[in-house]
Amino acid sequence: MMAVRAICCGMLMLLAAMNEPTAEGAEPAAILTELRMGQGQVQVKLAAESQWKTPMPLLSLRAGDQVRATGNASAVLLWSGGQGTVTVSTGNSPYTVAPPPAKASQAPALVGTLTGVLMGKKKELAYVPLMTRSVKQPPLLLFPRAGKLLAAPTFEWGGSDRLRYTVRVLGPQGQVWEQADLPRVPLAYPAAAPLQAGTQYRWELEAKGFPVQRGQFALLSPEQLARVRSDLAVLEPARLPGYPKNTVTLMRASYLLDEELYTEARKELQAAIAADPDEPNLHLLLGHVYERTGLSELAAEEFDEAQFLSTR
Repeated sequence: MMAVRAICCGMLMLLAAMNEPTAEGAEPAAILTELRMGQGQVQVKLAAESQWKTPMPLLSLRAGDQVRATGNASAVLLWSGGQGTVTVSTGNSPYTVAPPPAKASQAPALVGTLTGVLMGKKKELAYVPLMTRSVKQPPLLLFPRAGKLLAAPTFEWGGSDRLRYTVRVLGPQGQVWEQADLPRVPLAYPAAAPLQAGTQYRWELEAKGFPVQRGQFALLSPEQLARVRSDLAVLEPARLPGYPKNTVTLMRASYLLDEELYTEARKELQAAIAADPDEPNLHLLLGHVYERTGLSELAAEEFDEAQFLSTR
């Protein structure tokens, strides 16, 4: 449905600039992590402006900015520095953003770090003409394309169901594994051909009549894996009371994105979107994952969906 709407429009809106400062040198006090429009509306009025407007996903807010909700709409603000969240609804609208609470944060230090990371996920307004889709549906290597993995890969690609595909994995010493005459379905790497942690591998996707496509990946070392799993254990909803589930997902996905664990970040966001398809912030961050891995058309669709959901 996203692609159909974008095709009708003739171009994809990637995203408006979201994090312009409201005062010279002012630091963000909070970030908008959840938008639920329902039968109402969420609007913001920046301290330096006089008009209310529709906010973009992951909008940074500074002291003096205001947020209001009408009907059954609501918004979640994540305080900078890991100081918790506040939900804005009709009951406390308009809500004026103040500096983050001065009390010591009870959240892990990692949460405070990730609020800053999320505040950096901004895009400039841009339009990207739609690419002409080939009737033949050429192969498209999806995941993994680059970065690191927590475990052995599951190879994913797009293309025509009529084609048959060959997948091979190559390491520093040459070819490690190959499987041919494959349908277009995800392919799990076999346990019988173990991969070495910390080694850079390349995988190739081949179909008759089309150029070979190549991606690369590396498994985390045992030390890296232990650190990442420990950090992810901290970023669980049960460990972060007061932090809504989608906000925790955004922090987890942002962490994975910065660790170059693109496949894992995508899985987190896709699972959250399946449960809550109307949350624009999830689509926005998924667009960042696709953009980082060179899947520009998929990124544009997600940015367009984030724009649509936040302004409808």
